[in-house]
Amino acid sequence: MNSEWFVDLLEADGGATQVLARYVKQQVGEGMEFSNEIARVVVSSNGCYYEFRDLPEEFSGALGEFTHYFVGYRDALNLLEKLYRLPHTDFMEAVEELSLLVVYDRFDWMSYQNIYAYHFQRGTLGEHRIEDIRGAFRYGQLPRFFKFRLLANRVPDGLIFPSGMAFFIANPGERHLLVQVPYTHSRVSDLIARPLSQQLH
Repeated sequence: MNSEWFVDLLEADGGATQVLARYVKQQVGEGMEFSNEIARVVVSSNGCYYEFRDLPEEFSGALGEFTHYFVGYRDALNLLEKLYRLPHTDFMEAVEELSLLVVYDRFDWMSYQNIYAYHFQRGTLGEHRIEDIRGAFRYGQLPRFFKFRLLANRVPDGLIFPSGMAFFIANPGERHLLVQVPYTHSRVSDLIARPLSQQLH
């Protein structure tokens, strides 16, 4: 089954964010829920989504094909650090767009405390159109939540897709949830295409 994506719904006009969020939630259904003080994740046979507890408009979801599985502390941290290092490697030659949001604790968008946010988007002529960094990455510390979005023509180490999204939520103990959804549909419903600096204000 192809995946129908509703990605990074932050500030759509005319209430589109709320409408799409309600639609995805209805289609996913009750499913299995995983939550902590930062985010809530629901997965079912129909799809998956996450939303932030204190920022419900920070929502992404997918209907259709995806994978989810539990990972331990060390495996999760190793994957995150690989994703963090990608912008400093030759992998970026294959990238059209890449973003990483890491949340270590409760936060606000104004101070950028307790988060690390990175966004890269290549221009139409191949130049680096956008590269924006906010907050600080903490080596060796497992966050409470992270999400990674990629549009590329190569598969990075640790993931299953060249284009898609992965998100992670920390649970009590050693069973943390990682969700990966490849973009398998020719049309992706993405409601924003704005620099991270605009997204975070």
